Amino acid sequence: MTVDPKSATSATREANEKARERYAMEDVEDFETARRGLVAPLPDGRVIADDGAVAYDVERLAFLEGDGPAPDSVNPSLWRQSQLIYQSGLYKVTERLHQVRNHDIGNLTIVEGDEGLIIIDCTTGIEPAKAGLELYRAHVADKPVVAIIYTHTHIDHYGGVKGLVDPADVASGQVPIIAPGTIASFDKFAIGENVIAGNAMSRRASYAFGNLLENGPLAMITNGIASIGGRNITVSYLSPTDPITRTGETRSIGGLTFEFLYAPDTEAPEEMHIWIPELKALTCAENANHSLHNIQTLRGARTRDARNFARYLDETLVRWGDEVEVHYGPHTWPVWGNAEVVEFLESQRDTYKYIHDQALRLANQGYTPLEAAEVVELPPALARRWFNRGYHGTLHHDVRAVFTKELGMWDGDPVSLHPHTPVDTAKRVVAMVGRDAILAEGSRAIAVADYRWAAQILHSLVFADPADDEARNLQADAYEQLGYQAEGPQWRGIYLTAAKELRDGVIPARFASASPDTILAMPLDILFDFVAVHINGPAAAEADVQLNFEFTDAGETWTVWVRQGVLNARPGASPDAGLTVSGPKPALVGVLLQPGAAAALIEKGAVGVTGDEGVLDALIELVDQFDPNFAIVTP
Repeated sequence: MTVDPKSATSATREANEKARERYAMEDVEDFETARRGLVAPLPDGRVIADDGAVAYDVERLAFLEGDGPAPDSVNPSLWRQSQLIYQSGLYKVTERLHQVRNHDIGNLTIVEGDEGLIIIDCTTGIEPAKAGLELYRAHVADKPVVAIIYTHTHIDHYGGVKGLVDPADVASGQVPIIAPGTIASFDKFAIGENVIAGNAMSRRASYAFGNLLENGPLAMITNGIASIGGRNITVSYLSPTDPITRTGETRSIGGLTFEFLYAPDTEAPEEMHIWIPELKALTCAENANHSLHNIQTLRGARTRDARNFARYLDETLVRWGDEVEVHYGPHTWPVWGNAEVVEFLESQRDTYKYIHDQALRLANQGYTPLEAAEVVELPPALARRWFNRGYHGTLHHDVRAVFTKELGMWDGDPVSLHPHTPVDTAKRVVAMVGRDAILAEGSRAIAVADYRWAAQILHSLVFADPADDEARNLQADAYEQLGYQAEGPQWRGIYLTAAKELRDGVIPARFASASPDTILAMPLDILFDFVAVHINGPAAAEADVQLNFEFTDAGETWTVWVRQGVLNARPGASPDAGLTVSGPKPALVGVLLQPGAAAALIEKGAVGVTGDEGVLDALIELVDQFDPNFAIVTP
């Protein structure tokens, strides 16, 4: 039985009301600019998939309508941001440049060239990308797509590409895909980040982005830089064909000039800024947003370099700051006017540099990451600007991320160097203190609204005995109020999802970043890296398995061997292999990652085998399957 969320306590109501004093609530200019340039709303407020399923529904956020104050259960800053990004439809940014917003996590940006359309970022899935392009063609220009630009390597910027172009046109060179970094590097980070660690990332993302929650004042509001994600979308991928590897490179497309600033190791491992001089239009991709960004994502990804955010924003100002008239982004709404854009970029630059510099100042004084995060505050001139508030990253976890980036995982305190596991620690604490005393302290902490401490102390009871429903429900109460008070939507999502799963049990995943299309798009070296993380090392410790995989559609053969618990692979066939498995890539992926399918594929003739089939059986026995619904708030 599902347990309904509880209401905000009086302490949470007071905390959210007091929070209003920290914010520039009198600054309402964003409400005008977020609505500026509306050409047409999203038809019926929905994106419909080809099979009739609803891929996106604006009505899920209808509770954001109106101009009343935030509900007691929502931080007023998050409520304000959510009302702004709720605006949905096709918008004119400037001449020849439009955006479709709030029909997916990412914006679809469309630039009209003389011969056709240049798409900058493709949304997360085929369905929203296709719907956005149809909306544009219905109201602006019915032209073919002549080029695609990926600003960086994240799924909400490439996932919809097959809804915009025919893969055959890309393969033939008719439609280039322009992206930062070498083709191999872009593929590595786009696919590797979302797939090789994809199972863990997807599960963590389901907490951070509230994918397992309904929408409403007592549940998920928005994700802070966009409204909500689609629920029936198809993630696709096509490799870039035209790489940008240095600042100053240009491309002439459809009578317009696209000049690029290469900005690696910033918000993504491969990223770039784009300047269109004829339109005086600039995008810094996700290095400048109507939100503070993540230096370390809570879903899990490589830690970013805050200093590089600042460095490349400053370089952008030097190159184009005197001319720019509009800045548009792959999320949220544009900034218009030279003075306004310059101020926006300068303020974002200084925010990231302040976080970087102050974190390291305190590190050099002996602070641990958590100690530094508790005391670093932005100067008022930065903190009072709405676009520096923590709607994606937060100041607290970004400060800690700088420590991770520059100093590594250890916080410098010997007690944290080799701690006991959470379960072992919990059992020891409960044995020492006693269940009743811990439960009483958790209840006391909740009664006096000390929710952080309540969640922390009750963690021992839940991990010592996950069947202790009284402890689970009490900890859920604490997490819930922490969620209601959080300004950062990812913190809210994590806390409220934790509360829900403590009460109701694990909720099945609704989205996975490791889509079939993404896996099939993997270059073969990355494919074998993906297979390698599925090898059960202890089970494979004494294994000695060697076989060849012949990819008939790619014209390549790879040798694969497992020894000493490790899978290695290299191009070329080995005469020492006991078995050769041949077939097209999709079939061989099935053999490698779905052991139960191997026999059926061989029997159907989809896969050919030459040699000792027992070698394949030996490999299959060593391949682990991942549970997309592993526990987080319980052991």
